Amino acid sequence: MTFTVNASLLDAIVLSVVSTEDTYGYKITQEVNKIIGVSESTLYPVLRRLQKDHNLEVYDMEYLGRNRRYYKITNKGRILLNLYQEEWTLYKEKIDRVFNKNFEIFERDDYMEEERNENANPGKQNKQEKTSKSKMTAEETLSKFGTKINETIDNLKIPEKIESLKIGEKIDSLKIPEKLEHLKIPEKLESLGSKIEKKIEEFSDKADKKIDDVGDMADKFSDEVEKKVEDFVEKAEKQAENIGDEVDKFSEELDKKIEDFVEKAENIFNEAHNGDK
Repeated sequence: MTFTVNASLLDAIVLSVVSTEDTYGYKITQEVNKIIGVSESTLYPVLRRLQKDHNLEVYDMEYLGRNRRYYKITNKGRILLNLYQEEWTLYKEKIDRVFNKNFEIFERDDYMEEERNENANPGKQNKQEKTSKSKMTAEETLSKFGTKINETIDNLKIPEKIESLKIGEKIDSLKIPEKLEHLKIPEKLESLGSKIEKKIEEFSDKADKKIDDVGDMADKFSDEVEKKVEDFVEKAEKQAENIGDEVDKFSEELDKKIEDFVEKAENIFNEAHNGDK
């Protein structure tokens, strides 16, 4: 192909092929090859990129005992395709206008040259010359066409028109550096930095105070718990002492009662023994 195909045009062609029906990679390559020469190694990165950008989505379907990956255009892909089609229409119209204009100039110049040759040499132009001229090679045609385009561009005098716009002078008249300096951006940034630093210090101080307050509360709570534990232990010890006293007292009373019982038993036994005598 004479013209170079860029990435955007290749994306547009692939999206256009897939937009008609869901299809697989090899068939997409065949359809694209009808328009431009492209290999599978070139096409598959395009498919992966379109899929990564969510312009295409894939799904697998069984075919002859194996999975075949199909590509389907998404809503985002259709929007992008419509945009490509609109841009291509505008681009094509501009190119057609340039081509048609220059072909008219080319044909008119050829006609004028033939007419001059016939007037200068009437009856001497033979069929061989006409045949040779009609069989002008594609390279010569393109070369002459390119020359006409260059002449047309030169006639536009674009550099002179750009210079006449005095863009540099207009930019200088805007006095952008002076206006930027008037804004005092460095000073404002420095002031903002100082304010941020001050806020950070205030936050740090408040955080430290909160931490100290929490520490004091923890210490106070620990003291209260320790005092409660000490009171409980003291009460427990006191209760234990009271219980011990009660046990000792009960033990003494029990011992006394046992002694009294033994003594009474011995007296009864002695009285009974003496009576028998």
